Amino acid sequence: MVVRLMTFLMVVLSRACALTTVAKTQGSCGPSMLLLLNKIQFPTRHTSTTTTTTTSSRTQLLLANIYDDWRSDAVVDTMPLEEDNVRSCLEEFVESDYGKQMFGCHDLPASYGITGSIEFVEVDGPEVILTLDGKFWHRRDTVLGRAAMWLNARMPEITDVTVRDPSELEDFENVVDEQSGELLYVKDKRAEDFNGDRGTMEYQGIDPDVRGPFPQGTGGLRPGGSMINPA
Repeated sequence: MVVRLMTFLMVVLSRACALTTVAKTQGSCGPSMLLLLNKIQFPTRHTSTTTTTTTSSRTQLLLANIYDDWRSDAVVDTMPLEEDNVRSCLEEFVESDYGKQMFGCHDLPASYGITGSIEFVEVDGPEVILTLDGKFWHRRDTVLGRAAMWLNARMPEITDVTVRDPSELEDFENVVDEQSGELLYVKDKRAEDFNGDRGTMEYQGIDPDVRGPFPQGTGGLRPGGSMINPA
């Protein structure tokens, strides 16, 4: 009995070391990590129960909504998917701590040349269509992504949030000669990198949108700030 117990402990320890190595290289929440965790089965008299539980967990992972990880960190009231509710929640997002860093309707971003805006277009079944205009310091797909998370948290029926025109998500625009079709120059649609931080973070391989244009614990990065977690 003692020998069997020692053997079992050695197997568990060896697998734990393997999991630690994977965690260091892929992160503790990576798919490979989950698969390895599923392979560790502790002795039980009810093998069928263990199998059922593992299968159920995998099914839940497959059926999970892409917004669920974020929603699990927030406690917000939900409402049905209706045009008036979308308009109201979108305005709520624009007035949030993150909105006060993103949109030109606020004094601080406007003072640095940020003119970006986001507007409601329509509801098409479970899909919400928006439109982006102006210059953003953030990437335009980041702006849309955070709006999508906000709206979905309030209206879980939403399955997709898109823009009216795909070009609205492009941060750069090719300007071509109308007659020859020759590329004249590439237009930067982003707001000016007023202090050079954005370019520095990009050079260092850091996503500048995670920190935003105004650091030092502003907006949702401060304790008690916005409920959105951009990371």
